[in-house]
Amino acid sequence: MRVLYVKVAIIGAGTSGLSCAIELERNGIYPVIFERNEFIGEYHPHVSALLGLITRPASDPVKYLDKVLGIKLKPLSQFRKVIHYSPNNQAAVTGPLGHFLIRGKEENSVKNQLRSQVKSQIIFNSFVQPEDLENEFDYIVVADGHWSVPARYGIWQEVMRTWVMGGIFEGDFEEDTLQMWLDNELTKGVYIYSAPYSKNKGVIAHVVQSIGQEELNGYWHRFLQSRDILKKYDMLETWKLPHRAGSVTTNRVGKIYFAGVAGGGIEPFLGFGQFNAVVSGVMIARSIARGIDVNLLLKDIHKKSRELSALRPMLNAADNKDFDRMMTIMKAPGLRSLVYRTNIDVIKMLSTGLRLAASEKKIASQIKGGK
Repeated sequence: MRVLYVKVAIIGAGTSGLSCAIELERNGIYPVIFERNEFIGEYHPHVSALLGLITRPASDPVKYLDKVLGIKLKPLSQFRKVIHYSPNNQAAVTGPLGHFLIRGKEENSVKNQLRSQVKSQIIFNSFVQPEDLENEFDYIVVADGHWSVPARYGIWQEVMRTWVMGGIFEGDFEEDTLQMWLDNELTKGVYIYSAPYSKNKGVIAHVVQSIGQEELNGYWHRFLQSRDILKKYDMLETWKLPHRAGSVTTNRVGKIYFAGVAGGGIEPFLGFGQFNAVVSGVMIARSIARGIDVNLLLKDIHKKSRELSALRPMLNAADNKDFDRMMTIMKAPGLRSLVYRTNIDVIKMLSTGLRLAASEKKIASQIKGGK
């Protein structure tokens, strides 16, 4: 392959940074990757989910990443069942719903799978800022998994701020089942989920919105007690992380590109970000290699993010009675098939409906005010 003499620096050897490197190499560009840690992966092991409902029209996100973007990932397993719990109700959905992925330092973790496809140099223990590299490189890709650099450049717009507390548990887990709890008293408009490593080991992660770190332990222990988690499982370890979702006004400022979390890649409804991290990394590489406007290449994921943003106020405003009613509605067979077993972009439909309802409400208010 023809090698292009374009000097590119990537800050961060995470999902978006490594995906960017893979696509750059495919186009004959070999970047230098700066990684603040001494390893590839994450400090805290856990299992995450790629949910087809969120990534539509790419209903099989793993296949889409491979066939459309050329990024190969081997999931831990496919999940075929999602059980939703509210305080006094529950609903289960079955079908080919998505995939579980390993996160952490393991060889089969997402980041280490991507690392195995990269030939470019990775400089570890390197904490650098874009300004440190501007004189040496033609382009700089900020893919450090953080919001601080885009905030400093004035392009970050925060949508949601949360803390996540998780644990690794031993016990009986269904290998093809994702469990999700909706309880406003425990999550303040977000959720708790359980995903399996295997039939006898899994992760439980508790996401709480708009609280301080000092409050997190209280929410976590109330959940463990209210659901008898410690009677069902042995807790092996715990971890906590800050988590923010936001958008950016642009994914490029001069020679600096912003990918993954730094590029507004965390969707604001459920806080998923892996799919967008890969997409943004690949599209930024294509922008650099082919001279295409990066904001044009990323318009679809930003449009999806705006659609999901329209749903966020619904969760923020919901109380536990609303969640109980939601479970009852979800038990309707026709609705379950529409939401989970078709390729219809339900998120787009809901977002459009909410915008129309808001517009009609505004017009009605203006008419009433004019009388």
